[in-house]
Amino acid sequence: MTTTAVTSEKELLALLGPLTEWLLASSFEGTMTCEATVRDVAARYGHEVEAVFLADAALLTVGDRTLSFAREPGVPPLDEVSERKKLIAAIHGGLPAREATARLAAIRAMPPRWRRPAQVLGLIAFTVGFGISVQATWQQVGVSALTGLLAGLLVVASAGRRRLVLVSPFVASVLVTAVVVTLSEQGLIDGGPIQLIVPALFYFIPGDAITAAALELATNRMTAGAARLIYSLAVLLVLAFGALVATVLLRVPASTLFDVPVDGNLGPALVWGGWVLFAIGVMLTFSMAPRDFPWALGLILLTAAVTEVSVRAFGDPFGTFAGAVVMTMVALRLGRRPGLPPAYVLYLGAFYVLTPGSHGLRGLESWIGGNPITGLGGLADMVGLLVAIAVGMLVGAAVSPAGDHLSPARGEA
Repeated sequence: MTTTAVTSEKELLALLGPLTEWLLASSFEGTMTCEATVRDVAARYGHEVEAVFLADAALLTVGDRTLSFAREPGVPPLDEVSERKKLIAAIHGGLPAREATARLAAIRAMPPRWRRPAQVLGLIAFTVGFGISVQATWQQVGVSALTGLLAGLLVVASAGRRRLVLVSPFVASVLVTAVVVTLSEQGLIDGGPIQLIVPALFYFIPGDAITAAALELATNRMTAGAARLIYSLAVLLVLAFGALVATVLLRVPASTLFDVPVDGNLGPALVWGGWVLFAIGVMLTFSMAPRDFPWALGLILLTAAVTEVSVRAFGDPFGTFAGAVVMTMVALRLGRRPGLPPAYVLYLGAFYVLTPGSHGLRGLESWIGGNPITGLGGLADMVGLLVAIAVGMLVGAAVSPAGDHLSPARGEA
């Protein structure tokens, strides 16, 4: 008899309690995958348990004991996610529950992989890399570097301070908008300021929550999906309101916030180099292990390429759908292989490539700037892309080999 067959309920609860809490705090992977992970681990130790996850709460029943948890969901450090995959593989291989509990505690106690200066540089790279995809100009590079520095300093300063974390999206929106609008008023930039504002706020846009909401709603997880969607819209409204406050403080009309395309002056090599810079930003910002970077970069470039080709051929919704299908298929297939990063680590950066959140923020800011038609169009685009991503992920998972799903924790031994 294996060690997993004689594990007591007490030992199992000591493992599953912290695991449930950790999964809940990082539940942007989706409630279904969190439940599947807990049940799968319990089955490996010879027990059936009941696990119910909502967006910010969870119930775990082991035998005659039930534990409840409430945590604010967020993006977990990606190096911890990679270590969790190794832990799950070891559990599949017969690791005793007590040793698994100790390893899980060690994973949760891991110090930040990157120091604060590297995290600030990561936010700058993240902002500039994404900014090039919004407006492929040298002015975008310069403005994004400046505003990305402001955002990076704010994020690092607020780390571990809950009150500052809660207000940081609003403060960032006010600061970034004030800088860009001032540059615009001085005639130092061409076109409308919105395309220069959005990249620095991209870190605060809840693209992962929006995507998880769309996927959960598409799979009839109505409570969790609706909660995440409302939360995401609230964050977008806060960001948009911060832009409005900046115009009031600068005593300029809200119409200063307008969105006018500017012809790009960066060559194709620099545009694709922007995605490489963006991937570096993801690694430093979200604590990705360097060994996982090449795989994540490859999926970002593949998703961007598939999406761009499909958008040019068939338009935005289909292009996003095609990108989501390919992203999901590749992430799930690679994530199952021992020694490779888990699916979540692989597709987090690609999520940002597809995220409709930037469309929603641009739409809201256009609306505030007195352009309701353009604003409504941006919001409509966001809704359409939400559906495209959700359906694309479902299709990608459906056509993957049996046993694959959107969790990085199953079938990896």
